[in-house]
Formats: sequence, structure tokens, C-alpha cells
Amino acid sequence: MGELLIGTSAHPNADVSLMREAGIGWVRHNFPLPFSDRLYGKVRDSYLKARKQAEAWLISGIEVMGVTPGPGHATYEPDAAGKMQFTWHGAFPEWFGAPGSAQCYRSYEAVCAWLAEDLKGIVSAWQIANELEIRQFAGPFNLRQACELILAGARGLKRSDPSLFVGPNSGGAGEAHYLYGRLYADPQTPLDYCGVDQYYGTWQPGGPDSWAVRVPELHELTGHPVVINEWGFASAGQVMTEEELRLPVPNCQLRKWRQTWGPGHTPEGQAEFVRAAFDAFVAHRSALAGVVFYRWEDQESCWQCGRPDCPVETAWGLVDLEGRPKPSFHAFQDGVRRLLAG
Repeated sequence: MGELLIGTSAHPNADVSLMREAGIGWVRHNFPLPFSDRLYGKVRDSYLKARKQAEAWLISGIEVMGVTPGPGHATYEPDAAGKMQFTWHGAFPEWFGAPGSAQCYRSYEAVCAWLAEDLKGIVSAWQIANELEIRQFAGPFNLRQACELILAGARGLKRSDPSLFVGPNSGGAGEAHYLYGRLYADPQTPLDYCGVDQYYGTWQPGGPDSWAVRVPELHELTGHPVVINEWGFASAGQVMTEEELRLPVPNCQLRKWRQTWGPGHTPEGQAEFVRAAFDAFVAHRSALAGVVFYRWEDQESCWQCGRPDCPVETAWGLVDLEGRPKPSFHAFQDGVRRLLAG
């Protein structure tokens, strides 16, 4: 990967000209499992739709970073008493093989090889699954099994197209260091970059200056360039009280944050966070291969709990629900200019 990857996650109806104006040249794009009944069987309509959208991004001048299918994801769903319960939704069918089995790894490698071949010329960079050290995305896979799944995916992608830029991402939890240690210990690892997701001041403590520590740490630890696959700061949401912080409930239950930073979760606070984060990125440009902001637009409802009044997954965008630039848009635009100039 020669040029710095500047990207985001976005809906298909995103204003591409405005994205380009912000300095964004890449979109991170999810691909579902392509087969329904068996390996190399009937191709799902959902995959064909995702492929068509990837082609549309490319035609519009936006490069595509594909995300390979993951084991599934968990949401928070209310029980009879209204308490949010962690609920797993698996994505790997029975024919795929039991989680952690040799058949499962073979299936995943084969699927990823097929994806790389089918999407050759459309997708030039890949993220393998998503945050597999976190139970919300790993489900039944333990840390060791998650690493084996990542490596199987990387082998499959590279087998079909060795030129692909391939790597995983982690959610920044403490368990992520296990992934880094296991995935990059082999000098012949098929991985090209070290990916990380982090939401300082929202999901994790800290602030944008934390990136000035995290980026060089991961570069030195893995010996690979760093891609920040997800980063950002929510522009809405109150912070829990001291009493609420002691409650063992997810953020969606109270519709509040456990963390904040600086001016707080406001449009102005988000913009200030973005400015300061780019200060850290510029300072460590030599260790970076890409920064992918989460996300382009605000969301109508929270994907984790489904409620429109929950800030957990609704206010991360550089533009609002009507597609109008927020203060963070201009901070991002300026940050990209500074980063590319350095």
C-alpha cells in the first residue's frame, strides 16, 4: 500500500462529492457470507447486492476496503422487565463447521479465497472479520480460535491475489494484545498491516492524544504499519452519574456514556476531538498506513438496541441525518490536508 488510506464507513446514498471534499478516498464495505446451502453453492442475493455496491463505489472514484464475513454479532434486546440482554446472532451455517474446528477454518479460507477472486479489480484491501477479541463479534470463538480464523482468512485472500493489502482489526480491549502477539509472531505471517479500532473518550477512557501512544506502540510491537480501522467521537449523549456508573448495565440501558473527553459529547466537542486526533496522526505519520473514520453519517436509530433516542450508535457522523456537514467535517478536512502534507 503506497498511498495513505483515508476512509470511512458510509451508506450507499452518501454524497460522494462531499466525501471527496473531506479528503476521503476509501470506504470500508462489509461482505456477507456468499453461499447459502453449501460451499460454492447458490450465491446469496445479499452478497450480489454488496458486490454491486462495491462496484458502484469504485466507479464513483472511491476505493473499497472489504470486510470479510464474521461469525455474527450480538445486540441488546429487552426482556419482559425491560432489561437489555446480550443476544448473539450467529452468521456461520451448520455446513461451515463447528466454531474452532478444522472444517471451520478450511471453510473460511475457501470462502475468503473465493471472495478475493470474485472481487479482483474491485476490492484491493481487506479487513478480516471484525474485532474478534470482543464477545459481541466473536461469539463462540475464544481468543486462540479467533486468531486461527483470521490467519485462515488471510491465507485465503492472499492465495487468490497476493497483491491484496490484508489485515485484521481489534477493538482495543486488553485482550487485543493476545491477538497481536499471536498473529505477528511468525515473520512469515500473511498479514500486511496491524489494524486497531479505538474510541477514546467514548467507549474507552482517554482522549485523542492517546493515539500518540497507541500508534507507535502497535508499530513497534507488530513490526507492521498501523491502520486505524475505526476511530471517532460521539457528538451526542449525556454521561452517567456516579451512581449509574456502579450499575452493571450496558450503555444502551441508560442511553448514556460511561466516558467523555474535553468539551463533551457535542458537535463542537466532536470537532475538537478530530482536530486533536489528527495532531497525533501527523506526529506519527511514518507508522501509519491508514485512518478510517467511523462514520460518515449519523444514524436514525442505534443498531445495538434499535432505539432512535439512544446515542450509542447514532451520532458518530461527519454529516448529520440530512447530509449536512457537522463541525467535525471541517476539522476532518483540515486534518487530512495536514496529514498528507506531512
